[in-house]
Amino acid sequence: MSDAQNPSLPSIESAFQPIFSLAHQEPVGYEALLRPSQAGELCSPAAAFATARRLGRCGEFERACVRHHIGRFLGFADSDNVLFLNVHPDMLVHPVHGPGLIDDIAACGLPPSRVVIEILEVADDTAAMLADAVARLRLAGFLIALDDFGAGLTNLGRVWDLRPDVVKLDGELIRKAVTSYRNARSLLRLIELLHDIGTFVVVEGIEAEAQALLSMDCDADFVQGYYFARPEIIAGGRHSALPVTEPLARRFMDARKLPQIGDMEELEPYRRAFRETIEAFIGGHSVEACAAHFLALEWSLRVFLLDDQGVQVCDTIEAQGHPMRREMPFPLLTRRTGANWAKRAYFRNALAHPGTLMVSEPYMSSSSTNLCVTLSIYIRTLHGGRVVGGDVLFEGLSRLLE
Repeated sequence: MSDAQNPSLPSIESAFQPIFSLAHQEPVGYEALLRPSQAGELCSPAAAFATARRLGRCGEFERACVRHHIGRFLGFADSDNVLFLNVHPDMLVHPVHGPGLIDDIAACGLPPSRVVIEILEVADDTAAMLADAVARLRLAGFLIALDDFGAGLTNLGRVWDLRPDVVKLDGELIRKAVTSYRNARSLLRLIELLHDIGTFVVVEGIEAEAQALLSMDCDADFVQGYYFARPEIIAGGRHSALPVTEPLARRFMDARKLPQIGDMEELEPYRRAFRETIEAFIGGHSVEACAAHFLALEWSLRVFLLDDQGVQVCDTIEAQGHPMRREMPFPLLTRRTGANWAKRAYFRNALAHPGTLMVSEPYMSSSSTNLCVTLSIYIRTLHGGRVVGGDVLFEGLSRLLE
């Protein structure tokens, strides 16, 4: 008799939620979710494991759950579907149950290459042991996923250490990302970073169309959530293809991503004013006099002048009393003349495209710790090459994009 059938332990049932590939509009796999009961009454997974833990049989119970999940999965899944299994780190590092889990899966007839082990949070004191356990799983052919990235202990350091095949982003990230353009850009950057590391990205917790569209715009690989399908006990058959609404279909056809700042019409007044500043400066007026028109705009912060080595050649001309400008906490950084900004993208881009107005992506300004967007252009003067820069407050500009 298996541990799951022991009358002192909760009964086991498996529900499955599909994880969809956005590119294929079909399930790439299914996450198995425990639906236990005790004394004939449904209970939470946490309550079920609490009972198993109280009886000192937590490892056996979790292995029984895995065997049950696999049996149900093999009854409905296509040959190209993978199974996502949530496994507690304590199970993976256990000297008996860790290897036993691998044996159990092998005995069920599901190839390890079709199993993604989702690793939950782990305390720091077991991190080294977990890395060894993950190495053994990978050697055996399993895929590895980090669950709930962006919540609790799951962080970038764990991604570097464990090198998972999949990172699942906590649903709170997509919920907050749809509230502002700034948050959405941060989500896009996070997904790009994870792709650079070499991992697929699942956006979890999608419950609304806006979240689904943003996941697509941020180039997520896979999506999961109630908007697409709820977990269900599957007796037979399979889930249908991704339910593509008309906005989703249009977004697929457009191959759209989050727009770049430089392409946005909200920036056009700042472009015009900055061009006028440059024309006046080339015409022989002082940079201080030329900057007044640009700095009169609501979100303009400052104008500055660099030589062709990136060295600032005069004091920064600041907008007066901007309500959102933060104070610089390090006094040295307020001394701008003589500082070298050659590493900044706005300088390098201007130098590479002489005479062309360039627009940077948002970055933290060392003048005030605000996020800003810099307009820049390289011109020739009687004193040599110069890069003229104009900063626009991104926090303010992004409000126009909501």
